[in-house]
Amino acid sequence: MATVYAVASAKGGVGKTTTTANLAAILSAAGEDTVVVDADLGMANLAGALGVDAAEPTLHDVLAGEATPTEAVREGPCGLRVVPGETDLDAYAAADPAGIRGVIAAFDDADVVLLDCGAGLAHDSALPLALADETLLVSTPERDALVDTDKTADLAERLGGTVAGAALTRV
Repeated sequence: MATVYAVASAKGGVGKTTTTANLAAILSAAGEDTVVVDADLGMANLAGALGVDAAEPTLHDVLAGEATPTEAVREGPCGLRVVPGETDLDAYAAADPAGIRGVIAAFDDADVVLLDCGAGLAHDSALPLALADETLLVSTPERDALVDTDKTADLAERLGGTVAGAALTRV
């Protein structure tokens, strides 16, 4: 049974994707069967951070009912399984965020599933917090970023989640 981590912050630009990509690659290189999902439905960019082709099918196709989660997998560094997102705005409109639960379930055979979450506190960025076993917060040391990250921690706990820790970037 996979342990699911949401990598999150309500503040954009703090390094969530970079943190997710590096953590996933490190875990995979250490022998953990790791899956990373670009759950940032509005601004997907995890594929580029990992040097993976984001050609169809993507997570967005899965959430639109046009592909299965395993069809959307690409091989990343160190044997990492990557489910990239689509950057096209039309794909965002067709994707149903509620399908993330099924995507996570499809990779229950993995050791770890990392969800690269979008910024903000809207439904599509908050849902992964409710589905994850634990949340890793990411922030920069600026006041606004820390305030928004604290809001993310509060939301994760209100949704029944647990905050595993925090990564402070750009220090």
